[in-house]
Amino acid sequence: MNPKRKLESEKSTQKVNIKCTVVGEPAEIFLELKRRGIVRSARDAFVQGIICLNDKIVQRDLKIAQLKASKQLEEEF
Repeated sequence: MNPKRKLESEKSTQKVNIKCTVVGEPAEIFLELKRRGIVRSARDAFVQGIICLNDKIVQRDLKIAQLKASKQLEEEF
């Protein structure tokens, strides 16, 4: 986990309580990651997963914005 992000999230006053049961492939993935020491707990897995998902969405949004900007430039010429 990125230490800078950890500090930012610790400063946040937002708090969410998530309690759920995971079954099937996601459960197998979690157990494998835990066995390998990549995640230490369900909370750790969730936090790493949500940060990774957010990063992918931000990257996708950036690519879409770049594509729109590029199309606008092409139309102007």
